[in-house]
Amino acid sequence: MPCTDGESVLECLLRHKIDISYSCKMGTCQTCLVRAENYDIPANAQFGLPKNLVIQNYFLACLLYPESNIDISASIPSDLFRFATVTNKKYLADDILQLFLEPVEKLQYYSGQFINLKSEYGIVRSYSLANTAENSDILELHIKRMRNGKMSNWIFDDLQVGDEIEYQGATGNCFYIEHNLEQPMLLIGTGTGLAPLLSIIRYAISRGHRGEIVLYHGTRHPPGLYQNDLLIELASTVENFTYHACLSGKNEFTGALHGRASDLALLKHKELTGWKVFLCGEPEMIKDAQQRSYLAGANLDEIHTDPYVLRDLRRRRRK
Repeated sequence: MPCTDGESVLECLLRHKIDISYSCKMGTCQTCLVRAENYDIPANAQFGLPKNLVIQNYFLACLLYPESNIDISASIPSDLFRFATVTNKKYLADDILQLFLEPVEKLQYYSGQFINLKSEYGIVRSYSLANTAENSDILELHIKRMRNGKMSNWIFDDLQVGDEIEYQGATGNCFYIEHNLEQPMLLIGTGTGLAPLLSIIRYAISRGHRGEIVLYHGTRHPPGLYQNDLLIELASTVENFTYHACLSGKNEFTGALHGRASDLALLKHKELTGWKVFLCGEPEMIKDAQQRSYLAGANLDEIHTDPYVLRDLRRRRRK
C-alpha cells in the first residue's frame, strides 16, 4: 500500500483501515509496535524500546516515515506482553480502585513509569505504577472507573483476585533518578495522576532526597483526594515533604486549598530556576503548567510530563 508524502507507517495503515493498536501518535505509549523485514530502522523510531525488541527490528509505527518500500509484520504478543496475577483489589473511592498485581517475573522500572494492561477481550490501556520497584515485587496501580470505559469497567466488575492478566512495560519518560539529592522538586497532579507522583515521592524519600519535595494534588470534589490521609501522615513524618490538597469545585473539605492545583502551585512558586518539575494528569493542565514552569525558570529538560490522554488506548479506530 502506498504512503503519501510526510505520512507515517501508522497513518498509512489507518488510512487503509488496517486494524492496529495505537493511541498517542507521538511515540510515548508504545502501543503501535510492529516489526520490519529487511529495513534499516532509524533510531528515533525505536526510541525507548528495550534492547530485545530493537534487535528483533520492532519499531513505533507512528514515528517511522518510510523513504523506500518496507515489509512489516504484526507484533507477536509473547514478545511484548507478560503475565501477572491479581493479588488484591481495594476501593480508594467509589470510582477509584487500587489494583495489586504480582508479575511472574520481577519487573524492573523507574518510579513514575507506567505499564499497559490487556483485557481478555484484547483491549489495552495504560496505568501508572504507584509504588517503587525496590520495596516490593507487587505492582500497585490506581484505576479510575470511566463512564462507558470498557477496560475500567472490566477491571472493576469482572477481574477477580487470583486471575491472570497480561501486561506490557514498564515504559514512560516521566520518572525520578537520584542524580542530585539537593534539588528541589515540584510535583503537580490531577486525579489518578497522583499515582506516578506517589511512586516518585516514595522513591525519592527512600533514597535520602534532601531537597524540598512539594506536592499539589488537585481534583474537583473531596472524594478525589483519595490518598489524603496517607499524604498528610507522610508530610508529618518527612521534614522536607509538603503536601497541598486542592479542590477546584465547591470546597467543603477541611484543609484543602480552593482552586486548580497548577494555578495554586505556580502562584506560590514563581521562581523555579534549578527546580525539577513533574506534571501528571489532565493534558490541558499539563500543557499550560509546562509552559508556565518554563517561564518561571525551570529548564525544559527538568520538566517531566505524563498527560493522561495517552491512557485512551484503543484496539480499533473509533468511528
